[in-house]
Amino acid sequence: MFAVCLALIAAPATAQQRGSISGKVIDAGGLTLPGATVTVVELQTGLTRTAVTAETGAYQIVQLDPGTYSVNIEMSGFNPYTVASVVLTAGMEYVLNAKLALAGVHEELTVTAAVPLVERTSNKIGGTLSGKEIDEIPANFRNFTALTQLIPGMTPNPAQSSFEGGQVVANGSPAISNLYLLDGQYNNDDRLGGSQGSQVRVVLDNISEYQVLSNQYSSEYGGGAGAIINMVTVSGTNKVSGRAYTYYRDDQFNATNYFVEKNNAAKPKEHTSQTGFAIGGPIVKDKVHFYGTIERDKELNAGLKIFPPAAAPLAVTQEGAFEVLVHNYFGRSDVQVNDKNFLSFRWILEVAPTKGENFNTNTAAPDARSWESDWDQLFGATFTSVMTDRASNVVRVSRVSEQLGTGVQSNFSVVDSEPWLLGQAGVKWTGFNGRDPFTIGPQNVHPDYITGLGGTGLNTPMRTYILDDTFNYFVPKLWGGEHTFKFGGGYSKNGSPTRYQTDTGTFTFRKNAAGTNANGDLPFDPANPLSYPVQFDIAVGPSDPTGWVLASRDDRVYTFFEDKWRVGGKLTYNLGIRYDHQTQTPADKSNFAPRVGFVWDITGEGLTVVRGGWGRFYSYTPISVDLALQGGAIRTPFPTISVTASNDPGCLILCPSVTTDTAGNKGVAILSPAGIAELQRRRASLLSGATFSTEPRLDDPNRKMMYQDSWSLGLSRELGGNAAMTLDYVGNISRNQFGLIDINEPNGAGVRPGVAVFDPTAALIPADARSTNFARVLQYQTNPAFDGDYQSLQFGVIRRMANRWSGRLAYTLQRSHYTGLGAPDARRVWLDNTPGVDYGLFQSNRTHVLALSGSVNPYKALTIATVVSAISGLPINETTGQDGNKDKDTNDRPIKGIDDLTLPILSALDSQGRAVINGMQGPKSVGIDVSFRYQIPVPMGLKSLDLFYDVFNITNNVNYTPPTGNRGSALYNVFTAAGFPRQMQFGARVRF
Repeated sequence: MFAVCLALIAAPATAQQRGSISGKVIDAGGLTLPGATVTVVELQTGLTRTAVTAETGAYQIVQLDPGTYSVNIEMSGFNPYTVASVVLTAGMEYVLNAKLALAGVHEELTVTAAVPLVERTSNKIGGTLSGKEIDEIPANFRNFTALTQLIPGMTPNPAQSSFEGGQVVANGSPAISNLYLLDGQYNNDDRLGGSQGSQVRVVLDNISEYQVLSNQYSSEYGGGAGAIINMVTVSGTNKVSGRAYTYYRDDQFNATNYFVEKNNAAKPKEHTSQTGFAIGGPIVKDKVHFYGTIERDKELNAGLKIFPPAAAPLAVTQEGAFEVLVHNYFGRSDVQVNDKNFLSFRWILEVAPTKGENFNTNTAAPDARSWESDWDQLFGATFTSVMTDRASNVVRVSRVSEQLGTGVQSNFSVVDSEPWLLGQAGVKWTGFNGRDPFTIGPQNVHPDYITGLGGTGLNTPMRTYILDDTFNYFVPKLWGGEHTFKFGGGYSKNGSPTRYQTDTGTFTFRKNAAGTNANGDLPFDPANPLSYPVQFDIAVGPSDPTGWVLASRDDRVYTFFEDKWRVGGKLTYNLGIRYDHQTQTPADKSNFAPRVGFVWDITGEGLTVVRGGWGRFYSYTPISVDLALQGGAIRTPFPTISVTASNDPGCLILCPSVTTDTAGNKGVAILSPAGIAELQRRRASLLSGATFSTEPRLDDPNRKMMYQDSWSLGLSRELGGNAAMTLDYVGNISRNQFGLIDINEPNGAGVRPGVAVFDPTAALIPADARSTNFARVLQYQTNPAFDGDYQSLQFGVIRRMANRWSGRLAYTLQRSHYTGLGAPDARRVWLDNTPGVDYGLFQSNRTHVLALSGSVNPYKALTIATVVSAISGLPINETTGQDGNKDKDTNDRPIKGIDDLTLPILSALDSQGRAVINGMQGPKSVGIDVSFRYQIPVPMGLKSLDLFYDVFNITNNVNYTPPTGNRGSALYNVFTAAGFPRQMQFGARVRF
């Protein structure tokens, strides 16, 4: 009764990673056998489950963790039927039909079952990588996102270090729409969605299986319209076992980067060391088990940064270093209370301070290098109850948290200690630290580089609390078939309780017009008027020694119902409906998501199936939208002071003082004493009364949750017993998409229409603020112009290990379109009055994505594995680098007859002669990674000593980074950076 009541409450789905074993038991003549006892035992942990066949001879055992099981079927008067080993992977629905012989006619029948390569009852599209594949396939920086490319429909943008999440685009959906799970429990970032990987990173040695559902998943899964990515962790067994390992790479073993050689520069210093220890085993045999790990990563990633000559000496071609020091902890415990009730617990903690994230690739000069302090933690508990042979229930509770400080160096202090368990490490976020922000120093933003110690910063806590319940019920005979009903619901409290933000100001220098001298890149020189800044911006707030505080809370509820309806032995219907709601989209209460799918097992033997379906998938809006709305509210707590020549008549602010950077190079603009005094006066005036923002962010009262309608039709076919192929057409349309529209967009003469035009009914701007001279007024809008679409053909082949080799192939041919640039929570367009002009190729579209992997054992102790990838380039957006329509944005695209007089337009043109969005083609990427592993038997109770030698990009291919499409940049369409050259990694692991 508790389960039914809880399921009626309506958190992102903590979706099921567990599998099931089901089938039908008959006698030699084909008659069904009700009352037979089916017993499954997990061979490593002793977990035992039983069920009795129904009147139709059918049985079903659900909620089984991934593992290796024996299955025994017994009935009085018949010989026992035993399957010695069934390997159950995450989410697998294993069908095992048995024919029992009369007692005395034959002895007990024992068979061996291979893992089925074709799913007979599910139309979901995706795949699962086994622990063996994870162990053998080379993954750069040992980051799990590198494995995602082996699943059709998935387009990776791999991480550039071991601790970063990396981006994954699934079926043309923005990465923010992905949902990450840990053993079926929520592990997403509520601030950024799935755009940067999981909230708490899972190290590779903790993952026993890697499950990816890219499309057509059931109504149990929700909260995102992208991929469901579930990491199944290693569990303890009845034997104490573990591993100690270390991996190392250093620049002396790596090839030299192409641009380092081209510029005759010294080879940058780089090294990575990853060391860890894992142990698991029984606490009480067959009842209670544990598994835990600790890993330490230390990295120095460097790259050559190329700047135009005009930027010297503040920004010269130089080595950029990115420093990482990470500690990751994991613990898991599983308890079999009795044969009907089971408990499990999961915990992860990661402390990850960094200095200079992305500094090896971005345009920041050394003083503008950003720092980060990051503390992430997940705790979850699951209670599984088997009520009857037909009914079971799962309750989950979890907490996901983060404390993230980011921004310029002036927000941090240095901490020399190691980041052990709960300690602060490397860097510590301090914010203003009692200082007046005007005195700290502003950031200097030039067209091709950034310098200065100042700028913005954030210290963001994230807290998510989740309660989730799922109830299963098996009906062996109803409406001409078998039904597995599943229904449930959940609630989550998601938010950022006290987020601090800081701003010390930004000087912006003049833009570089195509074909002119690069004056905007000149260091500031009081004697040269062309080097002066043209704008100063700073957010100000009430006096606070640390920063200014915001808070955000989002309550999310969902409920679902689904029915797996098997008709006969060949046809299965997967039917479901889901409802989602979140308080941060209060006007949207009709988010019902029906899903319909079918699977036709043509022969009834699981060799060839036709599958297809249609479904609606909603995505939760990240709380970054609410935080942005609060910070940019009309009655803002943090108004912005924006200074241009028109409101700085005495040139008190835009005629700054000059100082040196930390290396002693002169040319950094800072506020003069007169400028500081003037800004202090303006701040006091602003904060003394009603502080109305002149550039507010407004919400759309009718803003809705984004969703995607997706459909597929495909074929899965077993090939020769050890291989299978899949071929699927997948399409989708994205609706209720939203972005930011400037509703006060200026006309052709640069004049903004004003509040009487963009808000004639006073629905948006209150009466006491309507006299404000508004500039840009950005409104989050659910607008049909932002809708997207996607079409693809996805092909995959998998061959399990046989005759000493295994392999995979994944190929996707795809095309995706959206309107505007940026993630959905910050999407912008060029012409706000006609946003449809920005409909075009999706900024993350890669037309061809090909990945192959293989593993071969030339002899028992040696394993050689490889991954080959070939990916089309990303599109590049061609812009003028100027604000031609005077809307304060520099995302204008060139127009024929106006902007091509000295420089041709490389993009295709629309009917009005305007360059289309993302109209330039970026460079492709090709890579071959190879891993060699040699196992040496070790005495004294140890299993083996494993030696690793990995080579990434073994052909040393130059994979260029897309160049800037800014025609005003001195580096327009010029390659200045490339991906990693050939790199080597050495490793050793002791298993016991």
